[in-house]
Amino acid sequence: MKKLYNFLENEKENITSLEFDSKTVKAGSIYFCLDGTNVDGHDFAVSAVENGAICIVCQRELENIPDDITQIIVQDTREAISLASHKFFGEPSRKLKMIGVTGTNGKTTTTYIIKNILETAGKKTGIIGTNEIEIMGNKYPSDLTTPDPTYLHKTFKMMVDAGVEYCVMEASAHALTLRKLKGVIFDVSAFTNLSQDHLDFFGTMENYFEAKRILFTPEYTKCSVINADDEYGQKIIKSCKTRKLTYGSEMPSDIFGLDLKMSVNGLTYILNSFDDVEKIKFNLPGKFNMFNSLCAIAVCRELEIDMKKIVKGVRTLKKVDGRFNIINTEGCSIIIDYAHTPEGLENIISAIREFAKKRIITVFGCGGDRDKTKRPLMGEVASRLSDYCFITSDNPRTEDRNDIISNVMSGILCENRQKVESNPSREDAIKSAIEFSKEGDIVLIAGKGCEPYMDEGGVKRDYKDEDYVKSLIKN
Repeated sequence: MKKLYNFLENEKENITSLEFDSKTVKAGSIYFCLDGTNVDGHDFAVSAVENGAICIVCQRELENIPDDITQIIVQDTREAISLASHKFFGEPSRKLKMIGVTGTNGKTTTTYIIKNILETAGKKTGIIGTNEIEIMGNKYPSDLTTPDPTYLHKTFKMMVDAGVEYCVMEASAHALTLRKLKGVIFDVSAFTNLSQDHLDFFGTMENYFEAKRILFTPEYTKCSVINADDEYGQKIIKSCKTRKLTYGSEMPSDIFGLDLKMSVNGLTYILNSFDDVEKIKFNLPGKFNMFNSLCAIAVCRELEIDMKKIVKGVRTLKKVDGRFNIINTEGCSIIIDYAHTPEGLENIISAIREFAKKRIITVFGCGGDRDKTKRPLMGEVASRLSDYCFITSDNPRTEDRNDIISNVMSGILCENRQKVESNPSREDAIKSAIEFSKEGDIVLIAGKGCEPYMDEGGVKRDYKDEDYVKSLIKN
């Protein structure tokens, strides 16, 4: 890495960008040869040079590269592009208070609670995550939960330039495994929970967990905030070498919630934070949202935010896009949520059951080219806990929609088959669910949240559940 750092320093006037896609290389770019699942970036180094690259960072010496083009050989090009991005943009993350949140479910909601608390306390805060990137009221698209290193560090610099003090971001297991966060040191990192997801990439739950656990090491974080009620959280607590802060409701923890009460309007509970007792009100229902708020509270306590500001920050957050968004009609109520894992579906349907007066009708699908093993599990959960289900599409990508639906259906028990039907068109399934509903029913549309597209056959078309539902209601 020393040679790469020297090149960045000596040639800083000539370097225009850091790239890992030969197609985006321009005059003055450094090109990093990244290994992918089906693509080896080394195979495109010549194209990168033809497009103007002045340096190739690779893991082996390459032939057919002109002598006047610098080749820098490193052990790991993924780590190299992360550390180089950190340096190239002036180490901007060092100028921010960094908060990272990881876990299978709850990351987005938790980051928005933290952001609202910090802003309530008068702190200038930016956010990076699944929904979007937001910097001082300006919003930018976010294609990945955790952006690629060049865009990530460019975003940090934009935050610093805009006067942001705190950066709250989601840290995905993929990003940690692919070393995207090398060079970033978080002031606080938080763990929400772990359940089955992404096994198409990680293979086993243990591999998935080990990817998450990377964040809770001294290399990446100064303080770890951990869910003590989660079995994997307990493993992190036992192995963690950083300062620790725990939260929960059943297991002994530093910050815990008691006397949870829920309604369609949200939840209340009693908070005990190091024997400081407060009543918490949050506008999103569900026990899992008590945990999301507890996590956010623990993070902000570690950041030394005044407790009164914390309580107000939780209370005044009205909604998080795509998370338990409620649309009321003259007949049914419609809830749109991002739940896309077996546990996520179970949590959201169970939360609705706490206040549902009549039937719960669930519409959901599973993404293509992703973890196939969770599909039957989601079918079993939704059919068991709902009064009726419509199984449909959710970003089939390159897979056949009907094959995905068959995978989901395979997990449904015989006694629940009579309350399930399928329709590969998401729009038609949603329309059928609403038409099937009666006054007082709740229609849950799960899986996509506020995602603004449908990905099918390699093409993304504009589509958003909320927009489609509102168009149905209007018409």
